[in-house]
Amino acid sequence: MALISVPLAGQTLASSRPDINSNFSVIDTAFAVDHVDYNLTNQGKHNKVSFPIQAIIPAPQAGIVQLYSQVSAITNEPELVFAHQAGSTAPTNAQIVEFTSAGWANPGWCRLPSGILMKWGTLSTTTYNTLETIAFPVGGGIPAFTAIYSCQLTAASAQTDTQVVVIMGLFSTTTVNVFARRLIGFGGATPFTFFAIGI
Repeated sequence: MALISVPLAGQTLASSRPDINSNFSVIDTAFAVDHVDYNLTNQGKHNKVSFPIQAIIPAPQAGIVQLYSQVSAITNEPELVFAHQAGSTAPTNAQIVEFTSAGWANPGWCRLPSGILMKWGTLSTTTYNTLETIAFPVGGGIPAFTAIYSCQLTAASAQTDTQVVVIMGLFSTTTVNVFARRLIGFGGATPFTFFAIGI
């Protein structure tokens, strides 16, 4: 039921009372959604916040930041989105950020509300003592970096009789250069874990 203007011009209290009662009932029902009851200590506060999925994505506005829900093109599930104000100086990929979607796997990824993208996983060289260029996983729901700021590698050899160090060379938004150095034991592929930060 929609709220109406009451009392209307010329109405008496007796004639407008049903409309006033109806309006208060509508307000009470609406307030009860996600709010603490009027008569409790924390009245007026939220006990949870529900975000209906936006069919039309809100346009950024100057001087306003936004938080809303949309169906993710990555997870195909409702996700929370943080949008900076229109004209924000944040990098383009960090201005509107879907920050609750993630890849909970190996390789995996997540994005912070700031727009920072973190990716991790296990990759492998094909041999020892050779500089190799290894591609970061992308596609299949894994977003690509548009800029990368830091990368860490750790040897993850399962061979107990092999001691290996993994040396990282240059890295880009799509690849990392890796040199696996065998100290003792046998040669072969070298698995390693990576953790990279960018946007």
